[in-house]
Amino acid sequence: MNWKRTNFCSLIAVYVLSALLIAACGKSREEPTSTSSGSIPAARTSAASVNKDDYPVFPDADAGADPSVPADQGGRGFTGKGWETNTSFDLIGDPQAVKGGVYREAIDDFPGTLRMGGPEWNTYVNYLIGKMVYESLLNLDPTTLNFAPSLASHWQISEDKMTFRFRLNPNARWSNGDPVTADDVIATWSLFTDKSLNDPTLTAQFSKLEKPVAESRYIVRVKAMSLDWKHFLNFATAMPILPASALKNINGAGYLREYNFKYTPNTGPYIVNPSDIDKGKAITLRRRKDYWASKSRWSTGLNNFDEVKIAVVRDPNLIFEMVKKGDLDFYLVNRSKVWVTQLDFDKIQNGLIQKRKIFNERPEGYGGFVFNTRRAPFDDLRFRKALALLLNRDLLIDKIFFREYLPMNSFYAGTVYANPDNPTNPYDPTQALKLLADAGWKDHDNQGRLIKDGKPLRIEILYPNVQSQSYLTIYQEDLRKVGITLDLRLVTFETQIKLTGDRQFEMAEVGYGVPVFPDPEQAWHSRLADVPHTDNLTGFKDPRIDAVLDKYSRSFDQKERVGLIRELDGLLTSQYHYILKWRAPSQRIIYWNKFGHPRGYFTRIGEYMSGLSLGEGPEQTWWIDPVKAQALEKAIANPSIKLEVGPTEDHYWEEYSRAEAQQGAAAKKK
Repeated sequence: MNWKRTNFCSLIAVYVLSALLIAACGKSREEPTSTSSGSIPAARTSAASVNKDDYPVFPDADAGADPSVPADQGGRGFTGKGWETNTSFDLIGDPQAVKGGVYREAIDDFPGTLRMGGPEWNTYVNYLIGKMVYESLLNLDPTTLNFAPSLASHWQISEDKMTFRFRLNPNARWSNGDPVTADDVIATWSLFTDKSLNDPTLTAQFSKLEKPVAESRYIVRVKAMSLDWKHFLNFATAMPILPASALKNINGAGYLREYNFKYTPNTGPYIVNPSDIDKGKAITLRRRKDYWASKSRWSTGLNNFDEVKIAVVRDPNLIFEMVKKGDLDFYLVNRSKVWVTQLDFDKIQNGLIQKRKIFNERPEGYGGFVFNTRRAPFDDLRFRKALALLLNRDLLIDKIFFREYLPMNSFYAGTVYANPDNPTNPYDPTQALKLLADAGWKDHDNQGRLIKDGKPLRIEILYPNVQSQSYLTIYQEDLRKVGITLDLRLVTFETQIKLTGDRQFEMAEVGYGVPVFPDPEQAWHSRLADVPHTDNLTGFKDPRIDAVLDKYSRSFDQKERVGLIRELDGLLTSQYHYILKWRAPSQRIIYWNKFGHPRGYFTRIGEYMSGLSLGEGPEQTWWIDPVKAQALEKAIANPSIKLEVGPTEDHYWEEYSRAEAQQGAAAKKK
């Protein structure tokens, strides 16, 4: 339910140039295996081609097809005539990557469930694991945002944009060896639309489509109940396909019971076995040697680690110390104080640990203090706005955050969807007190507290991260000065998800990720305002917002949709259902200097954890570079050895976008 986003440029230029020179001498699809120790993969014995056309989109096409299914029903010999597909997309990973080794990172809490739906599933950890374990019908190319094949090799959209057909790849296989069929798609839709799953958001999303129909073993058809450009996008890319064999005897409630902390068979490049789940402590993902799409162009250079270990470390300071010690490989530096004051130690100076600010085009998402407007006094706009004007963001950014952040004044900050006319809400106690007085909070008791109807003004905020105390206590003191008592309640992440989902809160600190194509209906439409465990946390109801959302859904013109989201953004910020905080224009990371990575470190819209956006992050795109890893081992053993310290900032994707825009402008002039 909460989180997301980031950006980059670098030392990569030298690496890529050498790769191109080597590739000119020859090419190989060879994938080295790990060394016997398993810590450092073996180096390649020959170069890999960097030409995308050397990597087929459909390797061994239809080799696994059921011979009883004719070509016109999607079987062997299917030509694709009259269907769409995409065979022009570029490589997502780097073909120079080698397989093997272990990647280790940490999360600060264990998720309340590992399911792909139902209460409490909507966490960044489940998005990450789900993306690596399960697959959807189609992918979105993170560079172009065009559709690309995944479980489905081809697709069709009817002229009225209401009916969609998908031809499944006959080679697609579940981890138990079973073929993927149309029945699996139908079973997944049935699960996600089953009300006993107790997931109103998923149910609302997929119930807008009729039950899919299997035209054959490999062709599935689905019809939308209304005209909405998001229907195809959601059905094709946002629905992780689960096996019918696991779902045939259970409904939504049964899935909640059976798969709370285990996974069904899966089609993705990694698997999580029951023994890989140490509840409350760790989760391990293991690379499948039998992954059905391992030789496809999309997979080239991706999914390189034999194991991805995710440890639960609830103390963020301990996570940092574990990275410095070498017990973890990677750290997202989400505290500006750490970035500015604590990253000058010897391993950074000597190049053993690298630090980067990465600038790309990931959707930023939004974060702040959310109000439960179902309760007084949060049902009063004047009260909500007053609390916003009492948050001294400029002071906090300057004094607490070392000027590493920018004020967030939009729910779509940093994107074309942001409304430039949104209120900026500078710190203004005078105006805040006037608003409070207008709302009836104008008298004080003998302790200086604001009172109304004889009761002092006392409110509570939930927050799941102890690091938030540094600025929450300042906000608490500023509120105290004007007569408001703010109680700070630290809870676990799971507890916060439950309390906000059950609407048992007054204020809560939250962060939300947003997709590259905004889907605001789930957070703001009136019909979800009184439904528990939906993204409409605040109880937002506004007929004007509903009208904009409905128009947005029916628009198939991207330019018009941008204008509608800007209008929506203006309406939302004027209602003050959130106190928006601040945003980081980059992702700040440190990592041990043993990894190879594609240009830009992450994909164009990727981020530090693969599942948070449509683009892959380090878990899927990075690899252990044998040369770097061996040099690192020597440097660890001999402190006199220094490794290259790369540039701190990487702006590759920003430069890519500028070049793309220039090329587009030049093409228009011709």
